[in-house]
Amino acid sequence: MSHIIHYVTTNFKKIFHTVCTEIISCIQGTALHFVLVAAFLGTLNHFLYFLSGQSPIIALFCPVNESVWEHLKLLYFPFLFVSIWEYLSLHPVVLPFFYCRYLGVLLGMFFTVSVFYTYSGILGRNFLILDILLFYSSVIFSFGMSEYISGKTRSPHETEPGFVVSLWLITSFFFFVFTCFPPDLPLFYSA
Repeated sequence: MSHIIHYVTTNFKKIFHTVCTEIISCIQGTALHFVLVAAFLGTLNHFLYFLSGQSPIIALFCPVNESVWEHLKLLYFPFLFVSIWEYLSLHPVVLPFFYCRYLGVLLGMFFTVSVFYTYSGILGRNFLILDILLFYSSVIFSFGMSEYISGKTRSPHETEPGFVVSLWLITSFFFFVFTCFPPDLPLFYSA
């Protein structure tokens, strides 16, 4: 284990550069404006619930408190809406496209949670500027991973319409339910 830690710490710059280069090269398959619109919508999404007068309908799609879970909505729903727009604009093969987009946003949400708890655990608290940078990094990471997966995957599930649609619907359902009935777990605690 110490060998791995030593390798990562001595080669961090090279590893970071390689990962960033790979993600950026994957995003080139996605028009940059889709990434920027998702980032903009996610930013707007942060304030929409309070601007709407705390509308219960808006609450399903926007964060209602400062919990990590609620902030995953900043990534998930804008990413979904932009993916629909991208599909309508570019007309890729529908099922593999939405399957890869789903895997990309799922990895992006995992990235968000992992990095947030890692950095805030190490530093002892969270910082707004790091949270903002983490959100934008997660948007880029999600699109990059989605493009990367689309070039690599040949899953039999990616062509089953019911499977692909159910992934998106089940995840959306969990966001809706856990907004109304948050479990008593740290992921759902408002900061």
